[in-house]
Amino acid sequence: MSLVFYRVGHFFHRMGVPLLPRVFTLMGRIVFGAYIPSECQIGKRCKIAYGGSGLVIHPKTIIGDDCLISPGVVIGGRAGSPVLPRIGNNVAIYPGAAVLGDLTIGDKAIIGANAVVIENVPPGGRVVAPKSRLLESPAEV
Repeated sequence: MSLVFYRVGHFFHRMGVPLLPRVFTLMGRIVFGAYIPSECQIGKRCKIAYGGSGLVIHPKTIIGDDCLISPGVVIGGRAGSPVLPRIGNNVAIYPGAAVLGDLTIGDKAIIGANAVVIENVPPGGRVVAPKSRLLESPAEV
């Protein structure tokens, strides 16, 4: 549903209406906890899972068609880089992932849960977070 607020706001943004895009962005943020600004470009048939709770997308981000974006995802810039991520078609980005900086995610790529992507991902590529491991064993009682 948060995508509905984005789509309506994006329509008004393209029409040059000054205030309504911000109103719809704010409404999506309040109702769903997802910051999806009307200025970003999100392709057709994209899905935001579970309303996009905790989702943050930079206003200059470009997202292709048929993508899946899960809750808790951050898509944005990095310090010193004015260019933002470009995400291809049929890309799946799973919960907690961060896609940051001047990079391109190729078509049909998969970004795993909690992965931090700071380099280009080729078409069909898969990026996963490091395997969880126990840093200290619990003290014996």
